[in-house]
Amino acid sequence: MSIKRVFNILLFFRIIPALTLAVVIILPPECYATQLHASSEGIITHQAGHLFFLFSMVALILTISGKNLGSQKGWRLIQYSAFFFVLWNLDALTAHFLDNQIHAVRIENISLWTLDIVAYNDSQLLGFAYYILKLDHLLCVPAMLLLYKGISSLVDDHKKQIAVDSK
Repeated sequence: MSIKRVFNILLFFRIIPALTLAVVIILPPECYATQLHASSEGIITHQAGHLFFLFSMVALILTISGKNLGSQKGWRLIQYSAFFFVLWNLDALTAHFLDNQIHAVRIENISLWTLDIVAYNDSQLLGFAYYILKLDHLLCVPAMLLLYKGISSLVDDHKKQIAVDSK
């Protein structure tokens, strides 16, 4: 048996599991992208988690400012990240309050690609505000990216410092 044949067999046994996994991930039978809270204890616990995360990010911002760590690029990016996470948590708390706690807004599925936001008393302003609140990924994704960039910067600085120290 030639090396090329062995390589092709090994490649085949790597590609088939990868393709199977890709199909399972890309074409799931059911998709639960959002979590609805049927009873009050679920949403209360969820909201408490948002509050805890919000206060943690405020504490992180104050700690970075208080210790003057913001002069380093990595810590400054982490501080910006924490600020975006604070905004994201405020956004999520408000949206959850409107749809799960006071039921001022509900979403109706019109079709596969169309949703209708139904606001209390058919308020267009409330519906529009809720729509904007549901765009919370515009706050969360930059927060995660800034966190990643900040940690990466700190790691790079640490590697440079180790290289300097080892000389």
